[in-house]
Amino acid sequence: MHIEITPERTEIIKLPNPWRLKAQGRMIRHVPLSIYSDDTSGNLSKQWNKHISIFMSLAGLPPHISNQEYNTLFVATSNIATALELAAPVVEELNILSTSGFFTFDHSLQEDVLVLPFILMFLGDSPMHAEITSTLHPNVKPNLRSWIDTKKAAYHTWYLVQRGAPKTQVQSSISEFGVKDVLNQTIIHTIKENQDTKVTYNIRRLQDDSIEKLFNPFYELKGFDGHKDTPVEVLHVIFLGIVKYLYCDLICGLTVDKKEELVARFQSFDISNLNIPSIKAKYLVQHYSSLVGKDFKIIIQAAPFVFFTIIEESRQKIWISLCHLCSLIFQTHISRLENYVANLNSFTQDFLIKLISSNAQWVNKPKFHILLHLSQSVARFGPASLFATEKFESYNGGNCISETNVSIVSPSYQVKNLLLKNPTIQNLLGLDSYIFKVKPRYPFFKKTPLSTADYENCTTAKGIKSISPNSDWINLLSFELEDHQTIKSASKQNNFIAFIIGIWGIDNMSNQKIYIHCMHCEMVEVDPLYGMRTLKKLNREDFISAKSIISGLNVQHHCAGAKCLIRRTLPKRLERQETDMMLNELQHNFRFNLYVINTASLRAQDKHHAPARITTPQIQPLQALNAVHDGLSEWKKNIIERVKTKLLKV
Repeated sequence: MHIEITPERTEIIKLPNPWRLKAQGRMIRHVPLSIYSDDTSGNLSKQWNKHISIFMSLAGLPPHISNQEYNTLFVATSNIATALELAAPVVEELNILSTSGFFTFDHSLQEDVLVLPFILMFLGDSPMHAEITSTLHPNVKPNLRSWIDTKKAAYHTWYLVQRGAPKTQVQSSISEFGVKDVLNQTIIHTIKENQDTKVTYNIRRLQDDSIEKLFNPFYELKGFDGHKDTPVEVLHVIFLGIVKYLYCDLICGLTVDKKEELVARFQSFDISNLNIPSIKAKYLVQHYSSLVGKDFKIIIQAAPFVFFTIIEESRQKIWISLCHLCSLIFQTHISRLENYVANLNSFTQDFLIKLISSNAQWVNKPKFHILLHLSQSVARFGPASLFATEKFESYNGGNCISETNVSIVSPSYQVKNLLLKNPTIQNLLGLDSYIFKVKPRYPFFKKTPLSTADYENCTTAKGIKSISPNSDWINLLSFELEDHQTIKSASKQNNFIAFIIGIWGIDNMSNQKIYIHCMHCEMVEVDPLYGMRTLKKLNREDFISAKSIISGLNVQHHCAGAKCLIRRTLPKRLERQETDMMLNELQHNFRFNLYVINTASLRAQDKHHAPARITTPQIQPLQALNAVHDGLSEWKKNIIERVKTKLLKV
């Protein structure tokens, strides 16, 4: 036994370490886990079916591996039990595993190791986080609390009920502490509705033997802090929250002509190097209230270039600030965490100040307050993409099919059997050897069919033969620089804004070489309308190796300066064939030699930000105070106008 004395406390440390005895000379592996829960709803049957599901994933894997579906572990699902009821046996087993561990074979060490799994974070949307953390409601701003105080407050409410306190006193206690244990409140309601029954007797017996089973099971999860280990979920807070609020507010105020113009600008938006397969422009405008996360990802990357003619300057600045903030939030690589967190706070404050200045009524939306806590989650867990929930949301469709069309009582077993006994599902989710095929070497030729016009217009670039005179050169339409990033030749698409003139390759049996025929450019100032760095082409051409390319950038034409017009010149395609019907499209005036680096890109953000050199906004206290006063004044003005409108109708 060893006694360690510090100025703060005296701690008794047992020697030898108990973990050394448990490991029996083997290495100990600590395995962090992410646990996720959400409700899965659907009307696949003749009635609405709601299921609560729990998933897990290995939190220590790199993002490009952890986000793969085959690394998501299905745990349980039920259409009867609540999230807390479903989590009770899961928490019990996790406590056993985290304190006792288990032995398994480590392939990298080629020996047995002791594995100790633990919960690093709990993922979910705002209502689910409120239930797990016993928060009264996600739109209520309670004082800063500790996990221990939350547990004490829940027990205090229970003891008030046991002492026969009136309902008003119990509700006052819940409001005072801001703690509402959903499971415990359900039990209290059950006792009141079932006096002197077997149910009440079992509850009383649990109170005497295992009182912790009457409360939120996460209170007992070892090493878990509900207030710190529930990071801000960016899918629901950012895309399905803030971006959706602003976009719906924008569309609702547009006329029919403005909506048609917006469709044309979306249709003509250049999606190169954005990892966007295509844009359904009409769908984005017509069904704005039914969009999903991937749709809002398109909107946030295109907003500065498609909204500038249909909204006033103040709202344009709000969207530009939000675009820069989103690009920073979804950055997957952080070089210096302290600087990143400071920049994230600055961009967050800049966006909120501009938003509140336009109308302070936005403070009624709780997700704007939740956004302020994102920097704390990043400082604790790393990039926001590590605790995103899209990978879990992708299981909802399969769960609905497996759970609603089931003829047995336990749907969890049905889902398990679907994964184990269906080779097609295993192949789709990467549960067989097919997923482990050898990755290609980058860069490599990308086979793309050419149209007749493109084939006839192929010409040999001057000077290309001097690089390798004895080689047979191939004119390429595109090549793969890295995973999901295709570099295309601008000469094959008139509306492709880039500085690549052509792509050339040598196709030898042993090796492939790719060279880029490009035109140099130079940086210009930051444009005040777009809030992004501009550049222009120079009359200087060159040939470079594809291996020297760091990344592809998304660059848009400066349509505001060039005064590009919208004309009805785009043939409408039906059944994959062009018709005589014409749609609106943006006609670029390429004689205006000015382009904009799209720093709203959600792909290769650091590569877009480095040349753009966008400065971090500096927020002054007086600036925030003035924004609040302006926003309150605008809010009051809108209320008066609505009242006058109602009175005129009466």
